[in-house]
Amino acid sequence: MGHFKVNQKDIFFILKDQLNYGRLCTLDRYKDLNEKTLDMMVSEAISFARGVLDPLNEIGENQGLTFNNGRVLCPPEFKKAFRQYGADGWTAAARDPEYGGQGFPHMMRIVVNDMMYGACQAFNMAPSLTHGAAHLIESFGGNDLKKRFVPKMFNGEWAGTMCLTESNAGSNLADIQTTAYREGDHFKIKGTKVFISWGEHDLTDNIIHLVLARIDGAPAGVKGISLFVVPKVRVHADGTLGEANDVVCGSIEKKLGLHASPTAVLNFGAADGCIGYLCGKENNGLAHMFQMMNAARINTGVSGMTLAGTAYRNALEYARERIQGRDVAGRKEGGVAIINHPDVRRMLLWMKAMVDGMRSMIYTGAYWIDMFLEMSDGKEKDHYQNLVDFTTPIIKAYCSEMGFRVCETAIQCLGGYGFCKDYPLEQYLRDAKIMSLYEGTNGIQSMDLMGRKMTIRDGGPFNAFKSEIDQFCEKHREHAELGDKVQTLAGVAARLWEAAGEMKHRLTADPLQWASYTYPALMAFGEVAMTWRLLDMAIVAYPSSLKKGKESDFYKGKVMQAAFFADMTLPHTLATIGTCCRHGREIIEIPDNAF
Repeated sequence: MGHFKVNQKDIFFILKDQLNYGRLCTLDRYKDLNEKTLDMMVSEAISFARGVLDPLNEIGENQGLTFNNGRVLCPPEFKKAFRQYGADGWTAAARDPEYGGQGFPHMMRIVVNDMMYGACQAFNMAPSLTHGAAHLIESFGGNDLKKRFVPKMFNGEWAGTMCLTESNAGSNLADIQTTAYREGDHFKIKGTKVFISWGEHDLTDNIIHLVLARIDGAPAGVKGISLFVVPKVRVHADGTLGEANDVVCGSIEKKLGLHASPTAVLNFGAADGCIGYLCGKENNGLAHMFQMMNAARINTGVSGMTLAGTAYRNALEYARERIQGRDVAGRKEGGVAIINHPDVRRMLLWMKAMVDGMRSMIYTGAYWIDMFLEMSDGKEKDHYQNLVDFTTPIIKAYCSEMGFRVCETAIQCLGGYGFCKDYPLEQYLRDAKIMSLYEGTNGIQSMDLMGRKMTIRDGGPFNAFKSEIDQFCEKHREHAELGDKVQTLAGVAARLWEAAGEMKHRLTADPLQWASYTYPALMAFGEVAMTWRLLDMAIVAYPSSLKKGKESDFYKGKVMQAAFFADMTLPHTLATIGTCCRHGREIIEIPDNAF
């Protein structure tokens, strides 16, 4: 039996019972679909993840990568899986059929990634990046670029990347030095990019890089950045491959985790032979790239959550089977499975709540994406846009941070065995750590949340999120079983809204003090969002939890995990909120030499 573990019933409870995702089929774009078709896709994604991708996790970890003379060789099983992934339609599941897509809702791409990243994080980055790069061309490229590149990227013949980072321009992309020189209908590209995930490999005959560069003579800063399509191998107008395009891998990084995912240094145009094609408008490249970056931020949260999910399930299986110690209350004679020990049960229940809450938060955000993109113009569409904008940094930062913590807790459940390679948990922990660093560190996400997302559109994103929480609390504050938890959430949320207003004032009045506490503020927003989603699930599950028989245990679990999480988390959330508005200035004023 493979390492990847997921409870399909948990998935469908969120999708069907909590979100009623079949309602998406009432949108015009999905009018030819129905909920049964969506259900089938989810089930097939789980089967594909278990059957095709699960074995790659151990293969990739054991074999790793080979770098020699500018080439990266991957385990051969990866190449076969990549082609099958594209050919079976997973890469372009949510894209338009015109270029080979399946036409499913946008949220299904996120649900699919939940399964695929959980089965093999290192591998699934390759088709996920390919999808994002192809979708950029599909969205902003001219018809020639779309026809030449997109179909073969969607079907798994070619791969794709995004190339932003440079050695002296990480989070601050305004300082990029890669330059594009006009030459007829294309540009000559010169520069070096670093930390390029899947920037070089042998899975495909071609890799299509989406590169940020500054056209020679363009304005300085972010306003002078453009986006270019730069293939590893030149592509003729008829789609056939030509000569190498002077894109050379200088090295790959030696990393803590993701040992089967090459992270490359790429040199463009060292021999003056690299050509690229403008994608979208000149000097608007960063705005274009943000489409892929925002999707990547959500997928980073997905990765943290799904690694946490399979870590929890592995720990649960171990706890049910591992006999160790006596029952503390003497309820059973002899040795007992460690799931009987209260401290182990505490860890299991916390992990269960964390995974379910993060998954609900992500799926809810994914549902909002479809409502925003596919609804007709109006206030409701604007509301969903605001919700997506506000929750994206929360999903990215909170789920990547807490996904790592769940992996850590899963190791703790196994004791000494959790530290050993006999079980996959230590790999999950190493693979998960990068998620808090990817796509803008979590500190940067917190500044985005408490800065731009609090102020754009006259505070629209914050107000949309606030209204969702407030309406939920008002509706359910008298619930028979969970009303007291809802009221506690309402009180903590009200304090968070006040603190957010104070921090918004500090953004301009005292920016150093503001920036010192954006991270704990984001985590407080994450905990409020988590409690909301867990209580919402619990309220949906409550009637079924009252039925007799073992079938009600599943629903009791939803109710109990919400009550536990609310009681154990919200008091800490309240304390965290208090720290965000403290007046102490130690962070700012401590001398550098005092550290």
